[in-house]
Amino acid sequence: MNEDRTLLSHLTLKFASSPENIATEALRHILESSAAARGALRGLLQDGGADVGPIARVSTQAGDAEGRIPDLAVFDKQGVERGLVEAKFWAGLMKSQPVGYLRRLPQDRPTALLFLAPALRRYRLWDELRNRVLKAGMELGASHETPELRSASVGGKRSLMLTSWTALLDRIAREADTEAGTLADIAQLRGLTDHMDGGDFLPLRPEELGPEFARRMLGLQRLIDRAARQGKKDGWANLDGVAVTPKATGYGRYMKLGSASGWAGAWFGVDCRLWAGRRATPLWLQFYGRSSGWKTPLPVDEIRRRLAPLRTEDPPGLIDIDSDLFAPVDVPTGVEHEVVFEAVVTRLKHIADLVGQAGDPET
Repeated sequence: MNEDRTLLSHLTLKFASSPENIATEALRHILESSAAARGALRGLLQDGGADVGPIARVSTQAGDAEGRIPDLAVFDKQGVERGLVEAKFWAGLMKSQPVGYLRRLPQDRPTALLFLAPALRRYRLWDELRNRVLKAGMELGASHETPELRSASVGGKRSLMLTSWTALLDRIAREADTEAGTLADIAQLRGLTDHMDGGDFLPLRPEELGPEFARRMLGLQRLIDRAARQGKKDGWANLDGVAVTPKATGYGRYMKLGSASGWAGAWFGVDCRLWAGRRATPLWLQFYGRSSGWKTPLPVDEIRRRLAPLRTEDPPGLIDIDSDLFAPVDVPTGVEHEVVFEAVVTRLKHIADLVGQAGDPET
């Protein structure tokens, strides 16, 4: 039994089919009960570029004529809807999110659509939100990112924002530090959100235990091995002295990518953590430079320089996480294995060609 789990967390995970609904109601109760909590939410929205003024009221299940039902609606003293809050853990976006919700908001005064999500999910979800806005032909301003908040203007005076449950609850706790009842309520909700934010074990649904998922994982294993062999055959990958080496995050293998002009040590495989939190693809490359113990690869700074063109892609094709360097390898959906194989090999070869381009680094 996890001693840190609150009663709310325990009951929600045991009996509720949708933890998001319980978390939303708990958040509504906190905001309705505490002016300091509403002030904290107002401050967060203001930091994201939407000064919505004092928040007088919040409500749940405030549907509209188009059938859109946001989790929380935020109203000012005049009763005007100034913000919508959508609570997420690991459920996907609905068809109307975020575009339909943005269109619901007034454009003649500052308004905001705020998504709450696990911290692990913030990168991937923000990319998905931005892409949906752009595909709808809406004007999207440059993204502003802080450790707590991501935001961008979306035509008129509307703003799209994303923060984590942890960041919001921390902010409310600071503002309501003298309200014992509010702090107790926050602790209850935090027990649930921390459990969901942390990527802990999620209860399995019966349909998830069928053979489909297992077959897909075996198919990815076959794809990784076959792509590596193709790289060896075509000359852009060297497998000598390296081996298949699964990690805690999934199946994969080491390889040497590049050419005679230089190569990078890399691990290619399934990274479930990055798949869950960074990009909608199971396949990733992680790069290793000379300092990591590989014999005579390019220095890691030179690998970064040669792969710099990947950063200009949208979304970026090269990601720094702490001191490590990763490249997502997208997997086409709804097509046969051969099409997926060709797409993956083409992408890997493109990356290998960038690594192996002519240059004069110290070797």
